[in-house]
Amino acid sequence: MQTVDFRKGHEMPPCWDLGSARGGNDIEDRALPWLNPPKPAALGDDLPPVAAFNSALLPVAVRALVDDVSERMQAPPDFAAAAAVLALAGAVNRRAVIEPKLHDASWHIVPNLWGAMVGPPGVMKSPVVSAIMRPLERLESESRSAFDTERGDYEAAKEANDIEVSAWKDDFKKAVRKGNDRPARPEFAQTEPTPRRLITNDATFEALHTVLAQNPAGLLLLRDELTGWLAGLERQGREGERAFFLEAWNGDRPFTLDRIGRGSVYVPATCISLFGGIQPGRLRSYLADALKDGPSNDGLIQRLQIVVWPDVTKNWRLVDRPPDPRAEDAVARVLQKLAALEPDPTRVVKFSADAQELFYVWWEELESKLRCGDSHPAMQAHLAKYRKLMPALALLFELADWGSGNGEFPQAVSLDHARQAAACCEYFESHAARMYACITSPDVRAARNLADKIARRDLGEVFSVRDVYLKGWTGLGTAEEVRRALDILVDAGWVREAPEVLNSGGGRPSERYQLNPRLHSE
Repeated sequence: MQTVDFRKGHEMPPCWDLGSARGGNDIEDRALPWLNPPKPAALGDDLPPVAAFNSALLPVAVRALVDDVSERMQAPPDFAAAAAVLALAGAVNRRAVIEPKLHDASWHIVPNLWGAMVGPPGVMKSPVVSAIMRPLERLESESRSAFDTERGDYEAAKEANDIEVSAWKDDFKKAVRKGNDRPARPEFAQTEPTPRRLITNDATFEALHTVLAQNPAGLLLLRDELTGWLAGLERQGREGERAFFLEAWNGDRPFTLDRIGRGSVYVPATCISLFGGIQPGRLRSYLADALKDGPSNDGLIQRLQIVVWPDVTKNWRLVDRPPDPRAEDAVARVLQKLAALEPDPTRVVKFSADAQELFYVWWEELESKLRCGDSHPAMQAHLAKYRKLMPALALLFELADWGSGNGEFPQAVSLDHARQAAACCEYFESHAARMYACITSPDVRAARNLADKIARRDLGEVFSVRDVYLKGWTGLGTAEEVRRALDILVDAGWVREAPEVLNSGGGRPSERYQLNPRLHSE
């Protein structure tokens, strides 16, 4: 009896009659003839391409520092650029707002931002952030030193006043006993100083809430690794902390914290900017869990508007030169001028006439994109946050250029800065698309992983679905995951389905696949 191969029109030799081979096991390890196998197609990359960084996207005042740090550290300029934008956001926070609409003043945007750098270990994420944030951290250090001096003076004055009060009490008692005129209580007019803060790195949200009560302009939360922060918000019993950060992203929402022993602490406008790094593998794991339908899918991850996930070039060269002091000083002057603005009253800025027209055109395009339904729901939710991002960037860029000069505080955002902000949104959108590709293309990623194993000859010429999922490889841990990956490899000509073979116990036949012989012959 001859058996017909699944490739129509080609007959298998009698020796490959599966019925006659039923009693043997060598069929499990032998390849079936594959006549005229196709050339395997390239699988491509499961990560979409991203827009290249261009220094013209940034305000003039910060470009030199971004270029200097990126070259000296041989790191993608995207990291330094994102850190520079967050430094501006951290310096401003609630010190100025923008009203994007011409006539409706009820909508105002606080330019605090959240951002993340995505990259594997060893690509200089942390050193880049340290170099860019150094001017802001220097301001924080100077404020801390000034606070220590003020607190020392306050404590000395209070101690002297306490002695005066003690003496007054004795005199007061004597006057009461003798019926004399009672002395006036010594006055103490000094107010207890509070630390002027710009940056925090790690704090319980109760402590952070207290610091915000003392610093109504807001804070920049700077984390070396965002993974720990994100994971902490997922823990049971941390729901209150998660709600706090969701409110703090808006920058203008009140938040009252009531605790036994600490009383009630009220912050009229909770405002936090956030920035840190994260590794691709950990980001994938977090997204896979956080974006499932559940309590964690509350839009927290979509609030990371400033996401950069650049390609890391393989070309590296040794650069050994001192940092450019003029570049750092230029950024330091800008940040110092911005951080010196008082948040009460908050300064309000509008778009100029031509910038207003550009914003309306950009906004209409964004709303059309959100309503077409072409993107993954997570990506659509991310883009919805760009309603805040574009005006916030336009304001920050306007203030950065103002901070580098000597003019009056700007009353309107110029067309040039509105164009910069719109171009930045397009740039950041491409990087966000790469981030959400982690969850929108898991089957492609699993297929690429399986293809890598095949290329390394980790599987035989003929293998079953069970052979694969028992390996426990990433993205291939279940039979269904393996089948979806194999469907992609079949379409690409890497493998083909082989005739099923009953197992030795006479049970269900195994699902078997055969490698294209051209994979290892070319």
